[in-house]
Amino acid sequence: MDKSSIITNQDLESPPEVATSVFDTPDPTISKRLVLKLDLIVLPLLAIIYFTHSLDRANLGNAKTDGFEKDIGLKDNQYSLILILFYIPYGTLNIPATVLAKRFSPAVVIPILMFGWGTIAAATTAVHNFGGVLAARICLGVVEAGFFPSAIFYLTLFYTRTEIAKRISLFYMMGFVANAFSGLIAYSVFQWHRALHDWQYLFIIEGCMTISLAILAFILLPRSVEQSTYFTPAEKHCSKLRLQAESQTEDDSTFSWKETLKPLLDWHAWMYGFMALCYGCAAASISNFLPTIVKRITIDTVKANLYTVAPNLSGGVFIVLICWLSDKTQQRALCAIGAVAISMIGFICLGTVDITHKTGLGYFFTFLLTFGSFTPAVLVPAWLSSNTISVSGRATTLGLVAGLQNIAGIISSESFRSQDAPVS
Repeated sequence: MDKSSIITNQDLESPPEVATSVFDTPDPTISKRLVLKLDLIVLPLLAIIYFTHSLDRANLGNAKTDGFEKDIGLKDNQYSLILILFYIPYGTLNIPATVLAKRFSPAVVIPILMFGWGTIAAATTAVHNFGGVLAARICLGVVEAGFFPSAIFYLTLFYTRTEIAKRISLFYMMGFVANAFSGLIAYSVFQWHRALHDWQYLFIIEGCMTISLAILAFILLPRSVEQSTYFTPAEKHCSKLRLQAESQTEDDSTFSWKETLKPLLDWHAWMYGFMALCYGCAAASISNFLPTIVKRITIDTVKANLYTVAPNLSGGVFIVLICWLSDKTQQRALCAIGAVAISMIGFICLGTVDITHKTGLGYFFTFLLTFGSFTPAVLVPAWLSSNTISVSGRATTLGLVAGLQNIAGIISSESFRSQDAPVS
């Protein structure tokens, strides 16, 4: 009789402690099968959700290139103000959202948030003035705030520290794919010229798609390995042993305010947060203004959206490679520093080189931006998750880091003001 059948029988007929005492290390064969299932079930679902998250957040940048400001009647720095006020709830509500994810399960909270941001994106079609856009973006910030930390927290419930960075990078890569597809969708939609403004069709398409996928996510996302019908009893037992073997998870399934709030008094958590504030400035600048930067090179509105595809896709590939190296070497800090250095070179070059006359070189610099700016957003959460045993504490720290990263978007919004644009 093989080990798989022994474990299955013990899970069904004996107390959990008996199985643990007999097999105190994960069976490699069962573990491999478990990880494969997780990679085929959990990871693709999260990736699709993040795709819609990034798509609905980036569509304003695409709309801006199609005369959105003129159609709505925005003046002076009202566009920048919209971006700033979006980041206030988007940056401050991460901890409450991750606490809710810990309390009610990320598999429940994430699809609800997803349904919310899809509804708001679709409703943005109806706005016709500054107040309407502002209200829509603030509401979008509220419902999108908790997704990323909740998703990473969700992954830490399944994967070990030697697996986590690669998995975060694979689902995070969908953000780059979304930005690329956002450009492709905008490229197609902005040529329709039908009854509505072109940007209105963009919001309708992306919002309705998100709502449909949110319903599927609520049905399909497993609450945990132990509570899911996707996994056999042997795989459920193996999952528990895998995380316990690395002290990755404490058994704190009951909700505790003490454990939840403890990280807020830990200076280590705030150091992670400070790093997030720094790299968040660069990441937000690219998310909000890459189409605008590229438009200076191409002039043509349609091509400006199309030309954002290659930098985004190549940036996604780069981040997966760096995170694979990080998991292989278990070096988080050095890999993050190297990536940030690359993006720093890109920003400096774009600020000092006349890209309107050196368009090829300017376009190359946009690749450097996407190569380095987003990588720390994967490595730092993976780093802190590996060093935080308490599940409740991990959720709070991830919320803190994501919140400060998002607040950095306010700095980014004020760094690219309309009156500071280069003279054409």
